[in-house]
Amino acid sequence: MNKRKRQIITAARALFIEKGIVDASINDIISSAKISKGTFYNHFSSKNECLIAILDEGREEASNRRHELLYSKDPTDLEVLTQQVAVLMYVNREQNLIQIFESIFHSRDKELNKIILNFYLQELEWLANRLVQVFGEEISPISYECAVQTLGMINLTLRAVLIADYKYINREAIVRVALRNISVIIPVMLESKEIIISTEMINTIQNVANFKTVDKETVIEQLTGFKKGLAKNETVEGLEYVEFLLEELQREKPKLFIIESLLTPFRKAFVGTVHAEEARDIANSLWRYVKIERPSERCIK
Repeated sequence: MNKRKRQIITAARALFIEKGIVDASINDIISSAKISKGTFYNHFSSKNECLIAILDEGREEASNRRHELLYSKDPTDLEVLTQQVAVLMYVNREQNLIQIFESIFHSRDKELNKIILNFYLQELEWLANRLVQVFGEEISPISYECAVQTLGMINLTLRAVLIADYKYINREAIVRVALRNISVIIPVMLESKEIIISTEMINTIQNVANFKTVDKETVIEQLTGFKKGLAKNETVEGLEYVEFLLEELQREKPKLFIIESLLTPFRKAFVGTVHAEEARDIANSLWRYVKIERPSERCIK
């Protein structure tokens, strides 16, 4: 992501939090970001597209952390899943996205609410796939229903805790209880064979979510462009990781385990620098690429 686009997103996020989505105008964003109208429209066709970029940024950060939490761990470990689910809550709080969500909910704007629906569906898709990894392929027919019930328990419990101002209850505890409860419910659901979330609903969810695919050429292009923007005297360690990754990706058959092992140190090498956000985005693309190229795994986005 170039500096201008980052500048626009940063300004827009602050305005959406301060004034709300509806009341913050494109002119406000242009003024706050100190750019021309042409520059804004070079990067975004509308205010809503800018909002999507902000939400995607939060989701990319959460996705990256989730991959790192799972790396070299047992994918069936319920505690690992607990930590992964809680990540999105922490990212939403860190980036003040909760205020933006509240602003959207109160706007009654159909297009804005569709954006939030898509955001929710992506989380539902991810959790349904992870629940299958944890509890086994036998729950595939009920995985979306399990995901809906789990997220419902988490969200309603979290809301109750926040209203009561019970600050000592952490997010992991809420997630842990919800996952414990769903683990008890699953055998009953399997035995009853009653499914509310039907196959037709699942197909609709998959179509609406519209996940992006990532291929080798895309990540090579990202890394090559990223490398060009690095000065030789800065982030020497990070530059070495970039070169290692490019060298491996340009092989006819890249070794996925090598790429995977480099992603966390690659991202951390740029923490605290002007390149941190772009490094995070590239790392997330590479996590996706590895998952797609590994046919033995379900693609967890």
